[in-house]
Amino acid sequence: MPRPIPDYLRVHREESPVSETAKQEAYPGLTQISQALANLTGFRLALREERQPNKGKRMSQQQVTRGGNTARIELHAAEKQASSAASDALTAESMGGVAGGLEFLLAEIDRLRITLRKQEAELATHIPVIANPSIEDLAERLEAALASAVDVTGADAAGLYVLDDATSQLKLRASHNLPATRLLDPPRPLEGSLADLEALSGHAVVLEDTKLLPHWPCPEEAPSAVCIPISTSTTPLGTLWVYSQTSRDFSLRETNLLEIIAGKLAVDLERDQLISERRTTQKLARQKNQIADRQKAQLPNVKPLVDGWDVSAWTQQGNDMGGDFHDWAVIEDGKLAIFVGDAMDDNFDAVMTSTSLATAVKANCRIAHNAEMMLDRVNRTFWEASAGDHFASLAYAIFDPMLGTMEAGSCGHVQGFAFKHNSVKPLWNPSWPLGSSPEVEPQLATAMLQPGETLALLSSGLSETLEELDGKNWQAKFCDLIVRHMDLPTDRIMRAVQERLNSAAIRINADKTLVLVKRKNDH
Repeated sequence: MPRPIPDYLRVHREESPVSETAKQEAYPGLTQISQALANLTGFRLALREERQPNKGKRMSQQQVTRGGNTARIELHAAEKQASSAASDALTAESMGGVAGGLEFLLAEIDRLRITLRKQEAELATHIPVIANPSIEDLAERLEAALASAVDVTGADAAGLYVLDDATSQLKLRASHNLPATRLLDPPRPLEGSLADLEALSGHAVVLEDTKLLPHWPCPEEAPSAVCIPISTSTTPLGTLWVYSQTSRDFSLRETNLLEIIAGKLAVDLERDQLISERRTTQKLARQKNQIADRQKAQLPNVKPLVDGWDVSAWTQQGNDMGGDFHDWAVIEDGKLAIFVGDAMDDNFDAVMTSTSLATAVKANCRIAHNAEMMLDRVNRTFWEASAGDHFASLAYAIFDPMLGTMEAGSCGHVQGFAFKHNSVKPLWNPSWPLGSSPEVEPQLATAMLQPGETLALLSSGLSETLEELDGKNWQAKFCDLIVRHMDLPTDRIMRAVQERLNSAAIRINADKTLVLVKRKNDH
């Protein structure tokens, strides 16, 4: 003889045959609607289940689904109504429209329940809600483990409660024999949940009579329950609750079996969490590669077409993407503007800072008539757009191809050297970078380049790399390398510098930029 189900234990038990009321109660309120319509029109509503012939086939949105079955809403006339005149045909036709509308609404309820079930399984491992067929498999595995917990203990229902990221709340993420609406309940605060707190400390908690232990609150109104911790070797994940509709004890053997099942739940959660993290890492790697490719594409790949001048430039980011860049433009009167930027940030911040800086320089290079004006304009733009925690170095040089003159300015740590036939001259000293204040005092320099003489601009990352390789005397060794190759085109000089870097025993992950500008010999 089946045991009666107490009113205070809200669990679902599948029995056969299922009464019409039980079927309709799967959709709260449908019984009341049916009774009200029967009183008003003489027609009542009934759910009729049909086995779905093609289980894998996608069902119409208008069909009500219950498990693997398809359910239709039928109209049943009362006995007195069945023998009524044909004048009730209009009422029957109108009721048919009501039944069709209710089928659509119940189908929508089923769709939302299925989606909620998948999302709760996703959230059990903190996986973002995405279209992923493995989530359905995860939900089934979690529910199968909960069903096993109920079977091995002879209990009636079970629930999986997962901690949030703040470790302050517990949310039901999977259940067995609990109403589907439980998944819609708000999370329980961990504070005050003594049974969960005790379980998360590593102990199984058995509540033989929940009414006698009100200070150990039970999530469901069940006479008896047991709470088992779910955790990995390093991280608590949540708790497993198993409920009984009768007062009883859980033996040591049963709690041991539940701990084994809790271990399986932890493995399932951790496995899907690791898969999710791997997927996220792969997505992040693809995004970084895309950003790195775009950064390379934004660098100029065609030399400026200025007669009598030879320009070569090279930028290499330390970690795929970075904050170094170089560019050039032909401005008014055919003058050549060349600039080197160096964002003093890391990773994505460096990319955003260098992009905004390069955009500001491009926007102002045809307006600012000298290096000092350019640096002032760019600094104001950079200062107004920054929150005060981003800085950048910038060197800007303007060459007059006809006269061979150069006037330049620098803010920050981009270094410059003018290589003359009989001397090497540093152009400026390090200064405050862009973004350090609304007003800047750039380091300015002028030079007259004779045929065969060369100008070099180095980012701070390249300077630091050379200093790491050659020590404090790196400037002398770098300048000697350039002087020994000054008779060659800038491409060959650039290659000599790159070979020096590649010959080093260690690789230094720093953003590196070098720009060489040479006035060609007259012949």
